[in-house]
Amino acid sequence: MADVIVFDLDDTLYPEADYVLSGVRAVAKVIADQHGHAVGDELLAAARAGDDWLALACELGELPPSAKESLLWTYRLHEPDIALTERAAQAIATLKEEGRAMAIITDGRSVTQRLKLAALGITDIPVYISEEYGAAKPDPSRFEVVMEEWPDRSYAYIGDNPAKDFIAPKALGWTTIGVRRANSLYADADAPDDAQPDHWVGSVNEALPLL
Repeated sequence: MADVIVFDLDDTLYPEADYVLSGVRAVAKVIADQHGHAVGDELLAAARAGDDWLALACELGELPPSAKESLLWTYRLHEPDIALTERAAQAIATLKEEGRAMAIITDGRSVTQRLKLAALGITDIPVYISEEYGAAKPDPSRFEVVMEEWPDRSYAYIGDNPAKDFIAPKALGWTTIGVRRANSLYADADAPDDAQPDHWVGSVNEALPLL
């Protein structure tokens, strides 16, 4: 049994695509409110297609290309309309009831990731954000900090991206569990063996028997 359960955030506890679309809607609202152009449908379609929707926002909003940077910060600083997946919420509730220690190791900007945690209602779980430590996965430093803060325990990491999520915890002797999603951006078959998790599951809740 793992004493300390550590989660990735994006695409593990909630679908990252939901965050992207939430941010697009926030940018579209600013353009509508401040510049009088209704661009939401076009921007959402562009984002879903993987196109440069920020450039399109400048074009449709009749803004100079230099406004793209300002719109990007609107995106990064918006209050996200996101929620934990049902099974992630169930898993976290179960682990809390069992009194298990939990933490989150996530890559990204501090303010952006903390806005996500607030929207998800999990600010009570300790978080280790790459910007605050000057290192991103697969750097092992934040995993080592967790081991220092909960010494002499057993540890598990639950993530989704074999390109970066599992290399460090595997090297440190952690149990590693990958959440495989049907719409994942990551092809686990392309990752080398040392980057593969010990187990693949279909949802965070399915990881509980392995913990």
